[in-house]
Amino acid sequence: MNHLTTAQEEQLKNIGTYLQHCREEQEKSIEEIALKTFISLRSLKALEAGRCEDLPEPVFVQGFIRRYAETLNLDSTRLLQSFATEVVSQPSDSPDSQAKHSEPTPISRSRQSDRLYRQPFLLCIGIGGIVAIGGLVYLLTQVLKPQPSIPAQESPTIEQQLNPNEPTVTSTPAPTVSDPNFPVQITVEMKGESWVRVSVDGKTEFEGILTEDDSPKTWNAKNELTIRSGNAGAVWVSLNQKTAKPLGEMGEVKDVTFTE
Repeated sequence: MNHLTTAQEEQLKNIGTYLQHCREEQEKSIEEIALKTFISLRSLKALEAGRCEDLPEPVFVQGFIRRYAETLNLDSTRLLQSFATEVVSQPSDSPDSQAKHSEPTPISRSRQSDRLYRQPFLLCIGIGGIVAIGGLVYLLTQVLKPQPSIPAQESPTIEQQLNPNEPTVTSTPAPTVSDPNFPVQITVEMKGESWVRVSVDGKTEFEGILTEDDSPKTWNAKNELTIRSGNAGAVWVSLNQKTAKPLGEMGEVKDVTFTE
């Protein structure tokens, strides 16, 4: 993982220590967590140890934290808010806002989890000194702001004006035919939840979270179309109306480029 400040690396280490402590308190093995979250053992161990160099991009790490926390019945929203990294789907924070959020720490809903987390974090406070203490006090007193939601993309509709004096004729829609000007047609259907980015002829056309509740989405390209997914097994792809296949394995971060 690249482009993390020293404060953000410290936050990630705190979260990893907290998750490991809660897992051990609940007597769950890391292999059990890997099976339930579809996250590789290598990534889970790197997350618990705070080894940033062995982890993927921050947007994928946020997905790991959310799935890990929910498996342990923890408050994943507050844990994600404490990991103050910039994600492309969220607006950038101002310098003043980044300074105020430089030292957030995860807070659980139950008093028991809070006590479990407090012990390992006291060591970090001692190392961080006055700056870390000030950041902790600010986190406990500030009002948490909800994350902005990504608006759903709606397909444009065409309103056809009909002559009221003429009878309405209902026709059977013809099957979809590929546009010869755009020979690469990709249809994406979700079998789970995943972060997805779609680039058409080098230009990003979509980026966000898709779930099995979303309807299938179709993109067309003249030369090539690239799909990047944080959970490739949940993304099923059909090329030019052929049988859909998974982009990869569950929990796998993968890029696939389709050409004519």
